[in-house]
Amino acid sequence: MIAILMTVRVKPDKAERFAELITQLRKDVHAGEPDTLVFQVLRDRDDANRFHFVEVFADEAAKERHANMPYHLAMSEEGWACLDGEPVIRECEPLGSFARMGEMQ
Repeated sequence: MIAILMTVRVKPDKAERFAELITQLRKDVHAGEPDTLVFQVLRDRDDANRFHFVEVFADEAAKERHANMPYHLAMSEEGWACLDGEPVIRECEPLGSFARMGEMQ
């Protein structure tokens, strides 16, 4: 399994649009990616322009498929344009196993 933790800051005038794009992406991922075990996006309580992503993939192939899904590619250009600075991305190794969409086993 591979876990990704990503934090992004978005431009204040783009925050609501970014939230819309990511909400739709989350729905698409949950519906169409069985090997994406967790895809959750959190909005920071202290800074409404900061978002945190938690993603867990069954393997490297699932991570690659996720990045290349048509709906992901379609929203990427607009989504990346919303960012204010570079994302902070950490690749991690989960301890324990995950059921589909985030229930710890």
